[in-house]
Amino acid sequence: MQLATRSPRSPQAEREVRRDSALRRARSCYDHLAGVAGVTLFEELIRRGWIALEPGASAADHPPCVLTESGRAALTRLGVAVDDALGAKRAVAYACLDWTERRPHLAGALGAAVLAALERDGVAVRERGRALRLTSLLADWLDASVRGQTRSTR
Repeated sequence: MQLATRSPRSPQAEREVRRDSALRRARSCYDHLAGVAGVTLFEELIRRGWIALEPGASAADHPPCVLTESGRAALTRLGVAVDDALGAKRAVAYACLDWTERRPHLAGALGAAVLAALERDGVAVRERGRALRLTSLLADWLDASVRGQTRSTR
């Protein structure tokens, strides 16, 4: 799936890519996961059928996404505050074009809820500034919902 047009990177983004910096690998974009990790997570959520582009959405900037029933169940089992995200006064989920990767990551209330759960579970740890460090593979965290391991919100 190719959502984003490959527009050129800014000089700052190009520098982060050349360095393969921590900021490129995983960072917060406002309140959601971005960088290589964020793009990987977005693609995995779509591959698993947990989110999908809203029907009729194009590859334009910030296309809306929908949370599927299987996604709602799986993310709830992981302790993601799905109901809070669905009831938020902001967009629930949309594709945000990543600064360094020029591919989308998950934004909106659901993206924020997923990052909060990753931090709560110790999978994403805040480093300097916006940089995050992942302590385990995102796929392993997502697989916990399939294995029936329920995480409770704190």
